[in-house]
Amino acid sequence: MAQCTVTVLKCTLDEELKAKYIPDPDYGLCPYFQPGQVFVSREGERPEAFSCRIGWRALEEEVRMMTSPEPGPFAETGHVVCCNDGCRPVIFLLEREE
Repeated sequence: MAQCTVTVLKCTLDEELKAKYIPDPDYGLCPYFQPGQVFVSREGERPEAFSCRIGWRALEEEVRMMTSPEPGPFAETGHVVCCNDGCRPVIFLLEREE
């Protein structure tokens, strides 16, 4: 089975949403990831070093698709996805590796 490389492209923070909805002054960028980090998923499983379980749930279906026998339209070019944290989403690149 193929594997999927998961690369952290960008960590973002929406300052407007933070100011309106998050009273914690120390709330900032995601504490789990840094741009440039790379994780490898074998057979669609969460890499041990991928420390955010909630973030993984947001990516899991896409990673499994990338490692399946019929990976869909993004297998050749890679697929840009993000976690589901609305105020500080992390953006990832998923790439299929044979």
